[in-house]
Amino acid sequence: MTTLAESNTATAARDDAPKLMLAAICACARLHGIATITISYDGCGDEGGIDGVTLSGPALADGEPVPEIAMPDMPCSTWTVPYRGDAVAIESTFESALDDLGYELIAQNHAGWENGEGAFGEVIIDVEAGRATHDHNTRYVSYDSTAYEWEC
Repeated sequence: MTTLAESNTATAARDDAPKLMLAAICACARLHGIATITISYDGCGDEGGIDGVTLSGPALADGEPVPEIAMPDMPCSTWTVPYRGDAVAIESTFESALDDLGYELIAQNHAGWENGEGAFGEVIIDVEAGRATHDHNTRYVSYDSTAYEWEC
C-alpha cells in the first residue's frame, strides 16, 4: 500500500478533497493532543483571509477552561487543491495544511466570500469525531425604498 509520503502523483476529485484533507488534519492533530481546531476568517472589498487558528486540548472536568495548545511545528501528509484542479497529495506543515483546509472548506459553499461587503465565520473541527462544522456570515448592503404620488 502506497502512503501519501511515498506518492507524489496521488490525485483525487475536488469533491473528495474536504474529507481527505480533514482526515489528514485529524490524524496529525491527534499526535499532539489537540481536541478542537477553530479556524476564523474575515474578508471584504476583494480581500480576506484566515485571521486566526486556535488549537484546544480536551475538555477538563469541573468546568475549568479548555487549555489552548501552541501550533506544533510538524510535518503533515495531506492534500491540497490547486486553482480549478483536482486534489493532490502533498507533504506540508501542519499549519499550512490547516490554512489549505480552511480555504477549501469555505470555497466549497461560499466561493467569492471576500468580495463586495464580504463575509466572516469559523470552521470548527472536532478532532475525535473527525467532523468539521462551518458557521458562515455574509455581509450585504440593503435599503428600503418608498414612492409617493399626489394628484390635485
